[in-house]
Order: sequence, then structure tokens, then C-alpha cells
Amino acid sequence: MAIMIPSIPNEYTPASREGEMFQALKKLPDYYYVFHSFRMIDIINSDWKESEIDFVIFNRHKGIMCLEAKAGQVQCIEGIWYYASGIEMHDPFNQANTNKWKLKNEIYNFYHNNDILQHCKMLSAVWFPSLTKKGLSKIVLPTHAPTEIVLTAEDLTDPTESIERIFQISTPCKGYSPVTTELTKNESDLLLRNILCPSFNILPSKTIELDYKKEKFNSLIKEQCSLLNYLEDQRSAVINGAAGTGKTMIALEKARRHAVKGEKVLFLCFNVKLKEYLECTYKTPNVDYYTIDGFACRMCNTPVADFNQLESVLLDLGANHSFPYMHIVIDEGQDFGQNRIEETDIIQLLEEIILSTEKGTFYVFYDKLQMIQSFKMPQFIENADCRLTLYKNCRNTKKIAETSFKPLATGPKLFDFAIPGTLPNISFIENNEKEILDNAIDKIFEKGITNIQIVSCATQNESIYNEYLNNDGDFIYKGKKVKFTTCRKFKGLEADAVILVDVTFNALCDKYKLFYVGASRARLELSIICNMSNEECVTAIKLLGGIVKKNNPKSSLAKMLGCNLD
Repeated sequence: MAIMIPSIPNEYTPASREGEMFQALKKLPDYYYVFHSFRMIDIINSDWKESEIDFVIFNRHKGIMCLEAKAGQVQCIEGIWYYASGIEMHDPFNQANTNKWKLKNEIYNFYHNNDILQHCKMLSAVWFPSLTKKGLSKIVLPTHAPTEIVLTAEDLTDPTESIERIFQISTPCKGYSPVTTELTKNESDLLLRNILCPSFNILPSKTIELDYKKEKFNSLIKEQCSLLNYLEDQRSAVINGAAGTGKTMIALEKARRHAVKGEKVLFLCFNVKLKEYLECTYKTPNVDYYTIDGFACRMCNTPVADFNQLESVLLDLGANHSFPYMHIVIDEGQDFGQNRIEETDIIQLLEEIILSTEKGTFYVFYDKLQMIQSFKMPQFIENADCRLTLYKNCRNTKKIAETSFKPLATGPKLFDFAIPGTLPNISFIENNEKEILDNAIDKIFEKGITNIQIVSCATQNESIYNEYLNNDGDFIYKGKKVKFTTCRKFKGLEADAVILVDVTFNALCDKYKLFYVGASRARLELSIICNMSNEECVTAIKLLGGIVKKNNPKSSLAKMLGCNLD
């Protein structure tokens, strides 16, 4: 998916069809930048001179294209262009070419030389979204309007082939041979920051890539939500998915769809931190968030959860048809397999009450690989009639997903256009645990990421970093607070960057899969800090099916996990 700036279209009139073209251009590969409604403003002798390019397309390996869009019926009579209404319009080919030269001048004036332009191809093109290729073939365009630089209605499906065809056109630079685009990464970044992005004044330079990645993750989640459309007529379902497959976001979408209709939804989870996060971030009228214990306390008006009493209360409400919710959504359903919950069949009872109504629905989302709060899969999941699985990861970069799955017997399933990301970093503690963690935080801050979560595979009291925490449980880094928690408490949540600490042999290889749970919380950056001896590294590598290099087991473990060794 291309990097769209802005991420949603600027204002446009529906008749222009720019919204359709914007969505089509999103389908360009992710090494393209597309700028919508690119404006250039000059003040000349106190006069305001403004020009606008419908779309500017940039690819550091191909160049810059200024794309003018003209929807609806257009015609050219004796060199004059007209709208269908008969009103005269600007010649779209002249308009695109003129704007190309204006943008060229912007680049030249900024750098005060032709260096960039000598190895950055610049072209213009025109898109007629209401004209088919067949229709185009019947038109005799002016001599300055070659059909080779025209996009048509067919390109609304996917313009990639046409855009790349136009970029292949040879363009000379005055006084030089034809331009071959070969910008370095640094030149590309400077061009974006100094020319293309400042015109919009929307993105700080350090966060261009971060904001793009977040927008891309959101688009993947939207694709996953199509599952709910498929299940529209299914009143009860359990949906399994590995970490990062979008379970919580789809569960929230399920709740939202009912809430906007004025229907009350009970959203249950197990972890307090997850409940607090959802309640704070996704507060929605008609949706009540509870942990299962909190729900029991609320329904029974008790300070401590009593599931036997809750069972009695629910039976009365069900008999009187007075249960206050029409829909129930359960997230992290695998955690509900504890004996104290199972013995009273509370979840099954909730399902029966909901399905006894005419339109109630009961959905459970779970991960069979994350059973760290209970020892068995809940019976209501085992007995479910409708069971589906989410396979595609839409939280992590490809590299983070691969690392988090390494200790498991399976690997992640990713979208074809998943973000590659950078390799996670791994460090090994000797006597410098505070310095190592400080350095890991330094590197993440340098990338412009501020949403950092330290996640321990141990309990807080057992963590080697416990002595560096304040009374609120935060890690103190150069006088600042960085959030610190444990895998069990942070399960179901995520952060842009995760530093996974207290990674021991047991955490990496245990049946509770703590490494997988903790590492999979990271969206964009993952750092791992291990407390493992050489002997433990060798044992872990062999147990997980890896190969040990002579005299360097820590390097071997880093390679097996797909990490850079710090």
C-alpha cells in the first residue's frame, strides 16, 4: 500500500471522483508516496500566486509524477477544452506540464542547483476516470497530449501498471542525457522533508514512516473486520487468532456496530489493564467494559467476585427476561478456563440468556497459544458450534512477528503487503542491566517513538529491574518515567515499542509461552534483554531446533530468533 499524505483525502467535490482515484492510488506498492491536492504558493510583488496539483506521486527509484485529474465528460474543440456543461476549462495536459515545471523550479530554487534534478526524473500525466481505454482510442488528442501519459477508467481498479509504464518514459534534462532516477535514501528523505511534506505542514520529519506504518496497520484491521460481515447471520461464534491478528479490534468493531443502533453490549475480558485501556480509549455509549471479576462484583454488589452468587443472580434475570444487555463480546476468552469460573458454568449461562432473546449475539475471541492465566481451554470454547480462525497478522511488522513465533512450533501468517520492519535487537546481561535497558530506550527514542512499554517475563518482585522502579511501578530513565509491567498483565495490549526483559531460559522455553506473549505486544520496534548463560543458550537453541556456532552460543541464539545482537 502506498504512503498517502494526507492519510485521508483533502476536501474535494464528489463529481471530481478524486476520492475514487485516491483509493485506487493507495494500491501502489509501499515504496510510493502519493500527495493529494499538492499546493504551491508564491508571493510575487505582493500578489498571491497559487497552483494545485491533484496528485504528486514520488518514488525514489523512479522519480516524481504530477498527475492532473479530469472527471466527467470533457471535449476539445479547436484547441479549447470544455466541460460537459459547455464551460471552458484549462487544458489538462498544459496544466499538468506547467505544474511539473513549477515543482521543478521549487526544487531548483531550494537546492540552488540542478544536482537532484539530474538524477530524479520528473513527468506529467492526466487521468480521465470517466473515459475508458476504448473511448480514448476513438479520440484524436492534440499533439502535445500523447495517449502514453493518460490513465483511464480501468485504472480505478489498480493504476500500478499504468503509473509504472509512464515512469519508464525517457525524459531528457536540459543540457544532459536522459535522466535516470537514482536517489539515495538520504536524498529522498531530504526531498520529502524540504519540498514535498512541508507544503502540507502535517508530519514532523521523524514520524513520517511511523505514521504511515500505523495507518497501514489500521487498514489491515479493516480488512480483518470483513469477517464480521461474513458472520452477520451467525448469532454465536468463537473466533481464534494468534497474537496480532486483530482480535481485540474486531471485537470492538462488533460491539460498536450494535452500540450505534442503541443496543446495549457487555464487553468482558480478564485482565484489569486491558479493561482499563479499552474503557479509556474506546469509551462508547451503550458498551460496558468489565473484567469477569468486576462484572461479578457489579451484578452481586460484592467487593470480591463470588461466582456462585453470580450464577444465582443470572438465573433470576434470565427467568424474568430482565438481563440488561442484548449482546455479549468476550475478548481473551482462553483466560476464562479457571476452575472457579468453569465450575459454575457462568459463561455458558450468559450465552443461554443472550440467545434466548430474539436478536442477541454472543461472540468470543481467543488465542489458544496464550493460556497463561488458566491451565485448560474453557469448555464453552471447546463446545462451540461455530468456530473460526483469524490467520493474518495485522499488528506486528514482519520481523517482529517472526521473532515472537520462533519458540513455537508454528510461524506467523502475514499479509502479502505486511510492513517488513527492522530486526529486533537482543542483549545479554552480565553486570550492567541498568545500562543495557537505558541504551535500549535511547535507541527507540532516537527513532521518534515515544510509546514505549517495558514488559517483564517475571513478576515485578522477581524482576532484576525491580530496584529501579518507583512506587507506581514505572522504570526511571534519565529522570523520566517509562511504563513497566509483566507479560501476564500486558496480555491483550500493545505498544509501538516493547522492551522485553527478564528473558530467561524458562521464559523462552516454558509451556506458558511468555516470550511469545510479551514479544508479540510490539507493533514497530522490539528489544529483548536476556538473563541467560552460554550453557542455557546452547540448551535453548537445541531444544528449539536451532544450530549452535562454535564458541558463540549467544550469537547463535540471536540468529535463531531473527535478532541483531547488541
